[in-house]
Amino acid sequence: MADVEKENLKNLEEKQKSRPGTGSQGKVSKPPSAGSGPASRPHSRTSPAPSRKSVSRNGSARSSAKGRPGSKISNMSGDVSDQSDNEDTRSKTTMEEGDGEGSDGYDTDLEIEDKRIEYDSTGRTTYKEACKQIGVVPVSYFLRHMQDSELVMMHHGLGPLGAKAIATSLVTNTTILKLNLRDNWLEAQGGKYIAEMLVENCYIHDLDLSYNKIGNDGAEPIAEMLQDNSTLDRVLLSGNGFGDKAAEAFAEAIMSNQKMEEMDLSHNEFGEVSGGLLGPAIAENSQMKVLDLSWNHLRRKGALAVSEGIRDNITITHLDLSWNGFGDDGAEAIGDALKSNKTLEFLDMSNNRISTEGAVLLAKGLIENDTLRVLKMGKNPMQSAGCYGVLKGISQNEKSAIQELDFSDILVNDDFDELLKQVKEMLPALLVKTAERVHGRGGAAKDFKKAKPRADPMTKLKQYVEKNNLRLVDLFNQFDKDKSMSVTREEFAQGIEATGIDLSPDELNRLLDTLDKDGDGEIEYGELVFGAQAHQEQERKMAKKRMKKQKQTQA
Repeated sequence: MADVEKENLKNLEEKQKSRPGTGSQGKVSKPPSAGSGPASRPHSRTSPAPSRKSVSRNGSARSSAKGRPGSKISNMSGDVSDQSDNEDTRSKTTMEEGDGEGSDGYDTDLEIEDKRIEYDSTGRTTYKEACKQIGVVPVSYFLRHMQDSELVMMHHGLGPLGAKAIATSLVTNTTILKLNLRDNWLEAQGGKYIAEMLVENCYIHDLDLSYNKIGNDGAEPIAEMLQDNSTLDRVLLSGNGFGDKAAEAFAEAIMSNQKMEEMDLSHNEFGEVSGGLLGPAIAENSQMKVLDLSWNHLRRKGALAVSEGIRDNITITHLDLSWNGFGDDGAEAIGDALKSNKTLEFLDMSNNRISTEGAVLLAKGLIENDTLRVLKMGKNPMQSAGCYGVLKGISQNEKSAIQELDFSDILVNDDFDELLKQVKEMLPALLVKTAERVHGRGGAAKDFKKAKPRADPMTKLKQYVEKNNLRLVDLFNQFDKDKSMSVTREEFAQGIEATGIDLSPDELNRLLDTLDKDGDGEIEYGELVFGAQAHQEQERKMAKKRMKKQKQTQA
């Protein structure tokens, strides 16, 4: 037994002697201290500091070095030979991102800078990607003008999908402050996309979505957006086919929004019910200054409700109610409103079926009002007596602020002329327009002169067609870019201007009114043909009258 124990002890001592790092006595030897042994070799310029990342110029050199334990490339920056696969992959990616000048296998001491993606405030990249996903062609005009403060994209035929792509990019756009998408056939869905964008965008403060056929379905998301939006101060929604259902949504928006200063809801289909909804909202709003409700169907109770809203409103200065159907009852209600309202400065009541009686009733409000500066009542069947009644009301108000009266297309008699002379002594700056005369500012009798005979714009149009050997369809095709055989009033006006036909603004407006018989804001080719035929028939009648008069004179 003693011999066996001795043998085992001998074997254990031999194992301890053969273990690396031990001395002859079987003790583990310690590594030399920092102060002992030879000094470490200083780093050269080509040797990276331990705290710096390094890049290998040659991927193959990296691979071969990795196979050599203890090499500089495999151990620099504190790396150890037993790094995980993830660390090795990350190190390889770092090397590939270096901007070396060659593949010479040398290391570099250049520090690697992190790549930063610059924020695209215009949304250009987002727009291109959105177009790709939606399947629409990017609009080059939009891409060129994304950094403008005002983006005008009228008549581009975007449609709902085009609007979606644009809305997607405008969510993050910070440069565009005014957005004009008039006449782009956005329809209800396109209107919804724009509304959703405006919930997020807090830079756009001026919006024009007129003539886009948005309809009642598209009105709701737009109105909901307006209730909470605190950026938009001007919103134009003319000619979108809004009716009673839309009026309910917009009434909520007008009542809630305390930022919007101008709103255009003209050329829509608001009727009696709509007036009943909009009137109370107008009364509650305390921010709006300009409101356009012209070219609707506000009559009877609807007209009365709107008038009552104006009576109680304390901020609106500019109001356009022309081309509705207020009638005499509505005129009386407006007269009552003028007695109480202390902010209104501009009022357009043109073409509202107001008779002589209605004009006299409205004039009662002018006796007490001291803020209204411009009153337009042209194209009403009020005759000279109605104009006289309005002027009489002003003459009885020493504090009247009236500067302009518009009685366009209404013939006045000598009684009106005499009263006007008296009023001019009280208000020398007063400008009065009638069917035949324009009394300018100044007060002298010589200023009261006959207006020049008005040229017939249809005659000028006919002369242009004949001179250039055109057909009506050829002329219309110049205006009709999308070949839909229908153009907006704006497109027709732009086309007339491009042809060089010499029409004054008044003549152009009369031409548009003549052709746009249904008042829908668009002129179809058929309406142009009908207008030309009616003009030709009128010329024939006038020629017959001249011939008859000439014969009578000769006899």
